[in-house]
Amino acid sequence: MTDDELARALRRLDPARTPPEAPIPLDAERRLREIVGRPVARRRRPVLAWTSAAAAVVLVLAIVSGVLWMPAPSAYALTPKPLVYSAVADGASEVIADAQRRLAESTTSLLPERRSLSLGWYFSGSPDDAEATVFRREWVDLRWNEDLSGSIVTTAAETTNADGDTVPADDPTPGTVVSDMRFVQNQFSPLTRTPPAPTVDAMRALAVASTGASEPLTAGDVMLAVRSLQSEWTLTGAQQSALLDLIGSAPGLRVLGTTHDRLGRPVVGLGGILSGAANADISLLISTETGRIVGYESALVEDNPNLKLPAGSITDYILWDVRDRKDAPQ
Repeated sequence: MTDDELARALRRLDPARTPPEAPIPLDAERRLREIVGRPVARRRRPVLAWTSAAAAVVLVLAIVSGVLWMPAPSAYALTPKPLVYSAVADGASEVIADAQRRLAESTTSLLPERRSLSLGWYFSGSPDDAEATVFRREWVDLRWNEDLSGSIVTTAAETTNADGDTVPADDPTPGTVVSDMRFVQNQFSPLTRTPPAPTVDAMRALAVASTGASEPLTAGDVMLAVRSLQSEWTLTGAQQSALLDLIGSAPGLRVLGTTHDRLGRPVVGLGGILSGAANADISLLISTETGRIVGYESALVEDNPNLKLPAGSITDYILWDVRDRKDAPQ
């Protein structure tokens, strides 16, 4: 498949709304290339590739989705507000140990599942005119099988701006399926075809493979790997506990405090910076009720003058363990 053919295939997902010159989301490009079976090296930091062949900047959360393109004011006004944390006395090791205790005490019978249901938001902008487009919040439901067939269904969620108010009335009604991609045997290319072993070594190998980062992995590197892995699998408590062990051993880990995520759930936040020159501060949200990893956010470390985004601006977030939401797709 040529680049032109790839672009046309992506645009056919929502031909009525996506203009021909629209930049291709990086995660969408990666997912489609993997689905059609073309070998491609994984990007080192897919959510922070500020330039591309199309000279577009795309910070991506959702996997291939229908998008709403519209004129927009400056990017600064459109990014979600950062979460506000309350300080805690516990250090990172105590926070992780408490989460692991809750995971071990859980009576929920959960097997690893080849599915990832998430609620996400992402930001896209062009450095040429410093304009931004805010995409509607969407449920992304990836289901795949051992024979590497499956589907990705994207469903419109409530649309909100940075203040949580409803935005354009012509958005699809929440619950509307805006993209339904099916793929057949051997077309899907996951990080691992078999359930990850609940060990630190297994999780470290997957983290290196998914990020391309060199050892030792920073806390931000591991958190980015968690995002990739949980975008393909629903993990067991034991698997998540192994991930937490890996995070706990990574340099640069810090405790952000307690807060409520963007669905109102009580969480404790851990922070880390990606290795290299990436302009990203990663936050991982852990439920204080279940010990499970339920959220991922990325914010700018430094100002980005091209997009007129100041340091601290949220550039994407993704929430997991959302099946109990009444408006989640079934």
